[in-house]
Amino acid sequence: MTSAAVPSDRGERTLRELSDLITPMAIRVAVTLRIPQRISATAATAAELAADTNSDTDVLERVLAHLAGAGVLTRDENGRFGLTSLGTQLLIDDGRPEFLDLTTVVGRAELSFVHLLDVVRSGDVVAYAARYGTSFWADLGEEPSSAVQFDQVMADGMKKRVDEIAVAYDWAALGRVVDVGGGNGTLLVGLLRAHPTLRGTLLDRDAGPATRALDEAGLSDRATALSGSFLEPLPPGAGGYVLSRVQSDWSDADVRIILGHCADAAGAHGRVLVIDEFTADEGADTDTETDLRMLMYYGGKERTLEQARELAASVGLTPRSIRRAADWTIMELGASGPARR
Repeated sequence: MTSAAVPSDRGERTLRELSDLITPMAIRVAVTLRIPQRISATAATAAELAADTNSDTDVLERVLAHLAGAGVLTRDENGRFGLTSLGTQLLIDDGRPEFLDLTTVVGRAELSFVHLLDVVRSGDVVAYAARYGTSFWADLGEEPSSAVQFDQVMADGMKKRVDEIAVAYDWAALGRVVDVGGGNGTLLVGLLRAHPTLRGTLLDRDAGPATRALDEAGLSDRATALSGSFLEPLPPGAGGYVLSRVQSDWSDADVRIILGHCADAAGAHGRVLVIDEFTADEGADTDTETDLRMLMYYGGKERTLEQARELAASVGLTPRSIRRAADWTIMELGASGPARR
């Protein structure tokens, strides 16, 4: 066995693990081909797995052999592959397979990281567009199944928090809210259920999923969904305009546009509610993986509360209250004077 397979120095091995692209891509290929599911109950040979997945036997065997050497798979004396305890983690339904499956919207976006050097050098290259020749959002518009996948990923995160968001703020006092970029309606449905007098409108690129969700929840008499873009003027006159996990997906310039449209629609008496997982201050720990994903997928960033306040102030909005909801924050904004857009 060579030193490349078993490095003599633990520090060297750790550095290789941190910088290696081979194992992460091999894992992604295995997940995309559903290899973990295929061998979870019964071990199988590369030939059997290749036949099941319409793959080349020799190449697949070499990939699986590498994963066996990496401790993800087992391989017996008959060449049959199974899962190690580490490999069984690929079966856990907690969202990780979404990032590893190259056919999903998130798995596809992960490949944009090959352009990280271009982004670092330029500061303004959006990696997804550099790889695919179009923006992440334009891609969603062209592929309905990808849009459904993306909305579900966002909804899964919201489901863990919607009940606490619903009780952390007096939503009913707003009368009517517009959920700006509300996806498939998970948040709006939760707010309406918790506040029987509240009415709502949801605006997103495709109103279909939210319309179905409102109908299924029996809430279509109190809310409606509209197809549109928050980069354009919004329906005016609601008591509140909600931006939930929206601002981190966009550049500073685009966030100013989005907040500006919310401010214009809310007017002097309405409120803009920004719900996000803000970093408390510049020195606090932040989710660096998510921050880099925001950068590479969309040209966005995970912002501190102070950075969010500065963007709001640039369009004439000032914080009225800050509330915690689960591990997220609700920042209530109101008009502070003439906008500086």
